[in-house]
Amino acid sequence: MADSGAFLTYRFTLDDGKAMEFPVRLDPETLDAAPQERPSYPEWTLLSSCRCPNCPLPEGPDRRCPAAERVVDIVGAFKDSASTEVALVEVVRDARRFSKRTTLAEGVSALLGVIMPTSGCPILGKLKPNVLTHIPFSTIQETIFRTLALYLFAQFLIQRRGGRPDWKIEGLAGLIEDIHTVNRHFSDRFFQCCLKDVNVNALVHLDSFAELTAMATQRSERRLDELEKLFSAYMARVPGLTPGPRPQSKPGAWA
Repeated sequence: MADSGAFLTYRFTLDDGKAMEFPVRLDPETLDAAPQERPSYPEWTLLSSCRCPNCPLPEGPDRRCPAAERVVDIVGAFKDSASTEVALVEVVRDARRFSKRTTLAEGVSALLGVIMPTSGCPILGKLKPNVLTHIPFSTIQETIFRTLALYLFAQFLIQRRGGRPDWKIEGLAGLIEDIHTVNRHFSDRFFQCCLKDVNVNALVHLDSFAELTAMATQRSERRLDELEKLFSAYMARVPGLTPGPRPQSKPGAWA
């Protein structure tokens, strides 16, 4: 039974019948993680433990990494599990349900894709708007499209407030590199505490999407030309448009 107070719920059912449920509680307006109460936290959650070199948060003797605080229960639940173990992973949100029989690494990766951007991490927080339309087990094409859409809408909001937008998408590669840096150093935290590899490999799986997205967006002109085909209805009746190249995409590239 899904938690009625949760934004969404991840449920893992292992082949031995064991079931684990992770309700994700978020503020409905900001999508910030709801406050949580724990009597104590492990040492690897300290901000000083494998601190990300691009972390802008001020240091303190008892300051904890906000993303690390949020994944303690997940790490504990899967610390004795292997990443290749298979489970039925179900994601429930309102009246919708996604399910897939997959490896724990992929399932936990999808869960981390919600938990970490909403944790309060100022780097990963730039991905938080995508949580509003969270798609578990998304393809690389879906990830690229949503990343580009998120970044461009952020530029519109910056312009709306009087700032200078980056319509040429020149800063996107830097954003993705920042996310890659966080994921890489977060893996080092997991190495300190995990008895098996599911948590580390889940993060590697998540980071691989960031790297693939970076590779695609660094060739942004070609990628944008491919995407432009999907927007032909918008372009058809606009006068004065400059004709652009129309590369032949592989069949089913955006299926």
